[in-house]
Amino acid sequence: MPRSIRDIAITLILVGGGLLILFSSGKKSDSGVAARVFYTVMRPVQQAVFGIHSRVSNAWHSYVALVGIRQDNQSLIEEVRRLKNQNTVLMQKEGENRRLRKLLDLKAQHEFPSLVAQVIGEDAVGWYRTFFINRGSEDGVLTNMPVTVAEGVVGRVSKSSEGMSQVILITDPNFSVDCRVARTRDRGVLSGSLDRGCVLRYLRLDADVRPGDEVVTSGLDNVFPRGLNIGKVEAVRKSDPALFLEARVTPSVDFAAVEEVLVVLGQKGGFDVGPGLEEKR
Repeated sequence: MPRSIRDIAITLILVGGGLLILFSSGKKSDSGVAARVFYTVMRPVQQAVFGIHSRVSNAWHSYVALVGIRQDNQSLIEEVRRLKNQNTVLMQKEGENRRLRKLLDLKAQHEFPSLVAQVIGEDAVGWYRTFFINRGSEDGVLTNMPVTVAEGVVGRVSKSSEGMSQVILITDPNFSVDCRVARTRDRGVLSGSLDRGCVLRYLRLDADVRPGDEVVTSGLDNVFPRGLNIGKVEAVRKSDPALFLEARVTPSVDFAAVEEVLVVLGQKGGFDVGPGLEEKR
């Protein structure tokens, strides 16, 4: 017989014998002596059984508590994920609302009708810098109409279909606009450069143009209204040949961040001025 089974059998015999002696004795004194002997013998067994029961009970409650904590933790993880997604959506909507408020404020400042359009695509292949907006001829958008944001000029409409238009950016080498240096009122023609900046050409050799000067549209090219922000002068040098000054201009618009634009709905010639009225503009 295995030792473990034998030990259990001996324990049961002792317990049974003790109970038999305890309850079969008719004398009170003998019963008391037997009870004391029985309790003395059984105390280690009771303590061992109680210890095992306590450990099993504690382990079970710990397991149940651990399962509950794990479930609560999973629920919290899912709630955090949901709140993060919700926060991202709210931040996107807040950013969109902020940009639209700026455009609406700009729209209110224009003396010409305008409409808001959304950028839906970009084409930066080769030397051309253009993107596409979700407004076209059916919305009144025509070729050469100015495109702006609150920070300044973005470009002009180069092509227009019924529901979509292509916009050429001021950093494109094929773009040009008549501009002034705001501080000195010197005029020049601004165009894009191959390194995606801008160059203001044909400034007078004696023009007092300095880095930091603001450049704005002159309104004399039949396309752009007067006074729209273009950017700031970064550096000034003589042209080659040295007949004029030319200024490198950093655009005020971050084109990578443009998502909505304002199209100025002026017809061609709507921004022109008559002979002799230039100084009044």
